[in-house]
Amino acid sequence: MDEKLVLISGYGAPGQEDLVLYRMDGAGKLLKLQGLHHGRAPSFCCLGSSGRIYVASERPDGADISAYELCGDALVLLRTMKVPGKELCHLYSSGTVVYGCCYGSGHYFAVDAELTKVLWEFCPGHAHAHWAQAVGEMLYLADLGNDCLYRCRLEGDLPASEPEVLPQQQGSGPRQILPLGDGNLLCVNELGGTLRVLSPDNGVMCQEKASGSVMTENYPGGACTDGRGRLYVCNRGPNTIAAWNWDGRALTMQKRWQTGNWPRFVTAIPETPILAVACHRSSEVIGYRMEGTEACELFRIPHPGASCILVI
Repeated sequence: MDEKLVLISGYGAPGQEDLVLYRMDGAGKLLKLQGLHHGRAPSFCCLGSSGRIYVASERPDGADISAYELCGDALVLLRTMKVPGKELCHLYSSGTVVYGCCYGSGHYFAVDAELTKVLWEFCPGHAHAHWAQAVGEMLYLADLGNDCLYRCRLEGDLPASEPEVLPQQQGSGPRQILPLGDGNLLCVNELGGTLRVLSPDNGVMCQEKASGSVMTENYPGGACTDGRGRLYVCNRGPNTIAAWNWDGRALTMQKRWQTGNWPRFVTAIPETPILAVACHRSSEVIGYRMEGTEACELFRIPHPGASCILVI
């Protein structure tokens, strides 16, 4: 594989770097290129269509987004913008727009890619805004507080219709929306501890416990696909990663293994068999080489309050 640039972010610790840029070689070995102290709990990052990196500050007293540019092997801060709400926990770039979700205040919003103005805002009562995801010409939003998804029609990267409420199971707490590539969506339910596959008309195709076990509180932190039909879910309750197969009709668990404490984020490194997991409470990122259904640990690097891994 070609070398990859990997950015790790987290909630940080006093006096420590909370944004660290690495180069990953074909064997999965990491070389540290740069460490920054961003401050303000940079818990989530996303890559914009222009190649800029957007960083969310999950502050209890407000919210801001910073844009960084990659210059050689280093990140350079371009601009920081104050945005609506507080406890900004998720960013999503769609064309010329960056969406944000504020867990603490329930705000969903969109800003321009230059970070100069707010273009759209939505704040339902009692919401815990957690995820935004475009699927075709529709924008989906996950609301952990109201046990629902919202859906809007998009025009020019912005909502062009009032959000339609898609009710989910009471007490499920939708956390993440993941397109499965066949028109169906995976809804990761934090409070219910489940994975639910939804059809385009919000019909339930199947539902499974996120860790494959009914004997534990799962608290799934996130999910990803690897481009080869496999789905990975990190479960914070039992501190496990579960590998699932989706065949268009059912979810089948293929493997489950222990990982670090409170795995909050998981991503498959593109064009590689490598899976990386950010473990919040053990403050580390763990990498695995997936060989069939076996997970072979490749690396374990410290990072304070690790919460996001972005491949640039």
